[in-house]
This record gives sequence, C-alpha cells and structure tokens, in this order.
Amino acid sequence: MIKVSVNQVDVDGVRFYGREKASEFQFGALDSQITLPEEVEYDVTATLVSGGILVSGKVGMSIGCQCGRCLKKYDHMIACDEVCHFYETGSKSEIDLTPELREDIIISLPQNFICSSECRGLCPICGKNRNLKDCGCSSSGTDTSCWNELDKLGFGNRTRKKRK
Repeated sequence: MIKVSVNQVDVDGVRFYGREKASEFQFGALDSQITLPEEVEYDVTATLVSGGILVSGKVGMSIGCQCGRCLKKYDHMIACDEVCHFYETGSKSEIDLTPELREDIIISLPQNFICSSECRGLCPICGKNRNLKDCGCSSSGTDTSCWNELDKLGFGNRTRKKRK
C-alpha cells in the first residue's frame, strides 16, 4: 500500500516514488485477456494545502494483453500522467493513496485492446491473420457483410398491398 504520513508533508511538497506490488492494488478480475504485472510504478508529490493534502503525479504499469482483432499477445503500457487527488486530513495520521491510484489505472484501460491502429485482424472467411499474409478471400468476389443472411430474407424488397 502506498501510504503518506501527514506530518511529513509540508507546503513545499514531498515526493514519493517507487514500485508497489500489483497485488496490493487489489485489481480483482479485470479481464481474462489481461495479465497483470508484478509491480506498479508511481511518482507522486504530496503538498500541504488549505484544508488537506493535494497529491499529484503519475502512476503506470505494463500489462500483457491480447489484440481484439488478430489475437496476438502484446504488452500495453498504462500511463496515468495527470494524477491529482485531494485528501482532507482531519484527525488522520496517514493517508492511503492506493484506492485512488487503482481507480486511475482502471479508468485508463482501453475499452478494446488493439495491437496497432494498422492491425487488419483475422479474415472472417478463412480465419488467417491478414497482418502476416493476404489470404485472397476478400478479392474472390464473396460479399463478407454480416448482413448477408438478413438480406436473403428480402424484407427490403417487399411491396405493401394497398387496402381498399
């Protein structure tokens, strides 16, 4: 856990940096396609301000994941460069930064993991990785639209009978 002793912090700020075990962040079950690292890196400054302590800095880690298009495994860097949290001190002697830093990391996770913006993914017909070799399926004249089966039903081509 990343804890800050309140009586160590002053108006000039105190820098806290290092690595913490990822297990301390209690990420839980994020996704079956994500492999958590051993450690999370942090570099924050705690500054005494009116009414409490302001903590700013950055936190990051490199996770192992799988591309949603081509299924390739790759490492993805999660970097939160603009961490900023305010803590009211009150009667507290220590402040635990871990829960807020965990949330910063979780919010920074992409919705879809893609190895690169140029990733062409897998061919929907033969299943080959189109990044490695062009399979030729798309140039065979076969329409690969996911709407093909619905188009065969002919709902768009029906004409209504007029009632008298």
